[in-house]
Amino acid sequence: MRLAGAVSGEYAALLRKRALTALKWARRACDEGDYDICALQSEYAVQLYLKSLLYRVLSEEVRGHDVRGLFGLLVASLFEQGVDELAREISEYVRRHRRELAELSDAHTRAVYGLFEYGEKEAKLLLEIAEHAINKLKELEERLFA
Repeated sequence: MRLAGAVSGEYAALLRKRALTALKWARRACDEGDYDICALQSEYAVQLYLKSLLYRVLSEEVRGHDVRGLFGLLVASLFEQGVDELAREISEYVRRHRRELAELSDAHTRAVYGLFEYGEKEAKLLLEIAEHAINKLKELEERLFA
């Protein structure tokens, strides 16, 4: 399935590369016991991957940082492009993982400005959520642009 008007472009590739690098740093931070950085980089990885995919779908740069909001924009954009089945699939993914995605969205602010530090259990959970979300987005990207 190919979207009309979609772009592949260097910018999307750069964002995707940065997203995967952030995910790598999140894993490393977690392994080294730097749990705030793990949480921060986990959120950032998903945010950047979403923005890379949105750029390919919309052919324009997207501002904003809220992971759930970016997922919502992706769903709306897919519906606008007439890719209703995939839009419904992503919408269902977001619905099923609403609580986890909310925690991931909050991780950026909490890791930087929060009154407490993330512990190992919370950081590993956020890393797991990020890895799962990025795998879902990779799958979507392959189906859209194969």
